[in-house]
Amino acid sequence: MGEKLKKIYKALNIISNNSHLFKCPVCGSKMSILDSPTLACDNKHSFDLARQGYINMLLKSNKTKYDRDMLKSRSIIAKSGFFDPMLQEICDLIVKKAGFENTQAKFILDAGCGGGSHLSRILTTLKAESDISLQGVGIDISKGGISIAARDYEGIIWCVADLANLPFNDKQFNVVLNILSPASYTEFSRILKDSGILIKVVPGKDYLIQLRNIFYDRTDKKSYSNEQVIHLFTQNFNMIEHKMCSYNVALNEISLRHLLNMTPLTWNVEKEKLEKAIEMGIREVTADFHIIIGKKF
Repeated sequence: MGEKLKKIYKALNIISNNSHLFKCPVCGSKMSILDSPTLACDNKHSFDLARQGYINMLLKSNKTKYDRDMLKSRSIIAKSGFFDPMLQEICDLIVKKAGFENTQAKFILDAGCGGGSHLSRILTTLKAESDISLQGVGIDISKGGISIAARDYEGIIWCVADLANLPFNDKQFNVVLNILSPASYTEFSRILKDSGILIKVVPGKDYLIQLRNIFYDRTDKKSYSNEQVIHLFTQNFNMIEHKMCSYNVALNEISLRHLLNMTPLTWNVEKEKLEKAIEMGIREVTADFHIIIGKKF
């Protein structure tokens, strides 16, 4: 059996063992695995597994700014350890807040998982610290991002899906992660168990401040306020903790180029300013995050 075929059937086995998580994004009925590598509902709406080992449950195609080069740079930055202190904080909060005392299997969804590195690191850390059975699920609207995730990280269910129409049954997840990604609070509340927690990460005011000082002249662009984001969170979830995580990250020229290529801060920046940032030889940037934890009302 070829490696790609093995990958499909490994993914198929994981999805089959956890088919109770899924509902049809078309009609809402329950789903199961057919003889072929296909997830289908009672009304015969079906979704095939890609050869890379993920399943596309998006109902219509979408256009994003996440091209292949940007996704590659994002994966390289993530694997370099750029986000590791923030991810360790998340692991610590899950242990403290998610109620993992009993030995029943726990389910963690990363909503907006990109290339999958955050979820993989979190699961690896949690599994090393306990003997609890954990199953991770990652969804993103970017097929390119999910393809990278499925290529790099086995043992996790990867889906191309819409945040506003999650293909999961009610009250399935112990933890929903929403890291530097848009939110769909109605859907998050629906799929979380009553005792589950939502962990949302947003940039702090000093996030990549060294780059913003170069790229933007206006004060409102140089600074970042997450007050509106936090207010919206508290309108939809009971905020039980709000932590700040700030640290400096060393860069060389190669990692700086990948950082510039991956961050949305540069999407509308002229090429001359990007080259200026490289010529200035920036060798350190600030990673500044707010980690917000909530439970359902």
